[in-house]
Amino acid sequence: MIYTRLARKEDVPQIVTIIEEAKEVLKKSGSPQWQEGSPNESMVYDDIDHHYGYVLVYYNQVVGYLAMINQEDEDYKILSNWQQTSDYVVIHRVAISSNYQGCGLANYFFSNILSIALSKGYSAVRIDTHRVNLTMQALLEKFDFVYRGIVYVASDIDGERFAYELVIED
Repeated sequence: MIYTRLARKEDVPQIVTIIEEAKEVLKKSGSPQWQEGSPNESMVYDDIDHHYGYVLVYYNQVVGYLAMINQEDEDYKILSNWQQTSDYVVIHRVAISSNYQGCGLANYFFSNILSIALSKGYSAVRIDTHRVNLTMQALLEKFDFVYRGIVYVASDIDGERFAYELVIED
C-alpha cells in the first residue's frame, strides 16, 4: 500500500534519515544544494507544526518527504514573469529514500501532492532547484512545470536556483 499524508512528529527520525541520504546523493552528483546544513531536523519540526510537511508511505514505511508551504516565498519575489500571482503553494525539501530511488515513487508523490494542492484550492505550484539537479528538473518537466527564471536563496556556496511553476486551475 502506498499513500501520502501529513507528516507527524514520530516520523521525524525517518524524515531526517531520508534528507541526509538525499544530501549525500546531491553531493555525489556535484550539486552544492543542501550542503550547508539545511534542510534539517528543526525545519522538519517547523513544517509539521505548520502542517506543511507531507510524507510518502510505502508499506507502512516513510520513504519520502516534502514541504508544501502556503505562504509567499520571499526568494520568489525577484521574478516578475510568474503566470499566477495569488493562490499558489511552494514545494520545498523534496526527498525520496535512497533505498527507493528509481522506483517511480517520486512520480507518485508529486501526483498526490498536486492533487492535494488542487483540492485545497490552489491554482499554482512553484518550486526551485539547482541547475545541476537534473533528476528534479526531469520530474518537473514530466509534470509540465514551466521554467520561469532564476531565483536566489541564502547560500555561501551557490544560491542560484532555477524556478518553475505549474498552473493547475481546472
